Order: sequence, then structure tokens, then C-alpha cells
Amino acid sequence: MRRNISCSILVVLLMALASPMLVPAQAHTASAFTVLVQENSFSQQSPEIIQNDSIIWFNTDNSSNLTHRLVFDADGDGLYNGTFEWDSGELHAYCETDENNTKIDPDCSTSFMVVFDTNWTAGDYDYQDIRSDGSVLNGTIRLFADEESHMNSSGPVIGSSFGVQQNDDSADDEIEDDPLSAEQLLLYVAISTGIASVLLFALLLVRRSPESDIEVEAAESDE
Repeated sequence: MRRNISCSILVVLLMALASPMLVPAQAHTASAFTVLVQENSFSQQSPEIIQNDSIIWFNTDNSSNLTHRLVFDADGDGLYNGTFEWDSGELHAYCETDENNTKIDPDCSTSFMVVFDTNWTAGDYDYQDIRSDGSVLNGTIRLFADEESHMNSSGPVIGSSFGVQQNDDSADDEIEDDPLSAEQLLLYVAISTGIASVLLFALLLVRRSPESDIEVEAAESDE
């Protein structure tokens, strides 16, 4: 009878310990990263992002009185009107508004956003900042694969294009995912060790010698 009780306890312990281990891992959370377009540079020359992340460029060049135009030329023909190409148009340092805070020129924009979805393969993507004085500044986006998402094997090769682009003057930054810290790794190791210890103890209870069980039952019958 005690053997049956011990088996029941072991089953309950196994079910309780296995429950936390069945929680599915969360996929990468898409984040938005800000790159400031400065007079002669970018705030991040080669930002590193993961698929489904996005980058928002803000023109903060208030000193040169120049506009900036961010372009990506997939086929290198000097045009930016292809299927896999994008052109931000002229980005201004600021847009004039009226007394109602409405832009006087509705086409005026100070920012540009590109979403790097899973249709685009991991790799380095080179783009350009063409300033209104004719000078050019080069930048690079380093795109890494999202290992937690289902990858589209029919996506274009590296260098073909980014994802969807749009102008967004009111976009907010999102927080980038942090990797596991050393404390979290140690916690996982401690939890695993504790689980193994509990299972070993439960196994020892079940595998008690038959002689020990007989002695206990004999003592109970004498009473």
C-alpha cells in the first residue's frame, strides 16, 4: 500500500515540475530604432537589427540648411523607382506650421521609416544620403535573421531591397530586446539542479527495498 502511495506522489511531482517547462519560448519582439541624420554623419553608421525590426531616420541637421534624401538602389542603375528600391524624398530639419500646428506644406517631412520584414534575407544593406548640395554620405544596415520566426525561403537575395517604407513624423522608439543576463542563466541552472534533486529523491522513495515495506506492514499488524 505504501508503494502505491509513493508512486502517486512521484506522478504528482513529475506533473508539477513539468508544467513550467511546457511554456513556449517567445519570439523576437519587433522594435523601432532611431537613426539621426546629422550634418556630416549618422548617429549610427551601421546599426544592427533583427528581421521585423524597423529603422526611423530623423533629419536633425539644423545648421547646414540642406535637405537630406535617403535612397536604396537595388540594381545600381542610379534610379530609385524599381520594385525593390526606395526613396525617402527630401527630408527637412523642420516643417513650417500654421497657428493650428498644421504643416503649411503637406509634403514636407522630417523623418522616414523602413520595416525590415522576414521577406528580406540577413546581410548587410548599403544605402545613401544624398544631400541637396550634391554630396553623398554612405550608410549600412546590418540585418540578422529572426531565429524564432518561420523564414520565407523565397525571399530576394541580399542587396535586393528592404521592406515596407513610409514617412512618419510621430513614430515612437521601442525598446530593443535584451539578451539573457548572467543572473538569469544562473537561475535556470539552479532550477534545473533543484528539479533533478527532487526527482532523484522521489525515485529513491519508490525504490525502497521490499523488506523495509514488509517490516512496516508486520509492525502495523502486530499493533
